Amino acid sequence: MHQEAQDKFTIMIDFFNSIIPLNEKEKELIRQYFHLRCYKKRMFVLQEGDVCQHLNFVLSGCLRMYKDDENANPHILLFATEGSWINDLDSYYEEKKSLLNIDVLENTELFQINRENIVKLYLSAPKFDRIFRILTERNLVLLQNRMLENISLSAEDRYYNFLSSHPDLINRIPQVHIASYLGVSAEFISRLRSRRARNPFMGT
Repeated sequence: MHQEAQDKFTIMIDFFNSIIPLNEKEKELIRQYFHLRCYKKRMFVLQEGDVCQHLNFVLSGCLRMYKDDENANPHILLFATEGSWINDLDSYYEEKKSLLNIDVLENTELFQINRENIVKLYLSAPKFDRIFRILTERNLVLLQNRMLENISLSAEDRYYNFLSSHPDLINRIPQVHIASYLGVSAEFISRLRSRRARNPFMGT
């Protein structure tokens, strides 16, 4: 394996190792079953109607997962940056057509694993079954918290929570995408930003 790619695998190994410590054999299995793939900005990792073939760990870059409505307006469910996962688990595990799109907002590097290899990984080292169950549980908590925000907080409070939770994204993604994620208009966010510029302590 090329030395640069080999070094990049240490990032994913450290990620898994932080959840449950791995031995050397288990670390080598990561290098064996995951593959590094590069995507250019605006490329699709998954398109609606296709079956999700891989689990995707973000080594570098930024992606979004979204659903287009009947007017072709995107409704963003998730952003993913370095050290996070972005997948349609329903499509991946059930092998059915996805209702979602995943595309690339910045040039991106992903570590990917397909269904065949994840089964081999679980059989070779059952510890990974536990790790992925922990990751799924964490994602369910995040989804639950986001749903609670949507029904209990005002649009303004959701925006300030987004600033607090994702400070790295503010200057990385277009304002229109943040608006889509929050379910508000880009004009609404522009007004909030203007007010915040006049009063920097708003939303703190």
